Amino acid sequence: MKTALLLFGLLVAVLHASPIIRKPLIDLKPALTLPSLQDSPLGDIWTDCSSASDPAKIKSVVINPDPPQRGQSLSVNATVTLSEQVTGGSIKVDIKYGIFSITLIDKTLDLCDTVKSAGATCPLAAGDQNLAISESLPSVAPSGEYKGNAVVTDQSGNQLVCINLDFKL
Repeated sequence: MKTALLLFGLLVAVLHASPIIRKPLIDLKPALTLPSLQDSPLGDIWTDCSSASDPAKIKSVVINPDPPQRGQSLSVNATVTLSEQVTGGSIKVDIKYGIFSITLIDKTLDLCDTVKSAGATCPLAAGDQNLAISESLPSVAPSGEYKGNAVVTDQSGNQLVCINLDFKL
């Protein structure tokens, strides 16, 4: 669904990938250190938080650059498969910054207005929907951890898709 992918564009401004370190409770062996998402070859900064029963399935998401960089354009290309036609709905976007989760963005967008700005129209037909969007990240964005969430709902308020973002600038 094209709106869910546009949601990716809004969420891409939130990224946060911190290293994961796992240590045994009893230090009998050296600690196992797993690579951070930013250090991994895939660099994924998003996760699918949709439920199995949601009528939209994320097929692919490509974020470039991954991880995002201050002062650069961030492009998101995504493909979502809809199992039903969508005639309207909304996108709820929530982006927080830092360890105290300071809210930077907390807004709800109209789904049809959003897909229209991406070159699509409502109703969105069942099947694959592709979207390519680009957003500039301000060069003055503060360093730190960003986390975000975008939930796309249909005309009846039912969740279509959910995406979490987690990254560090």
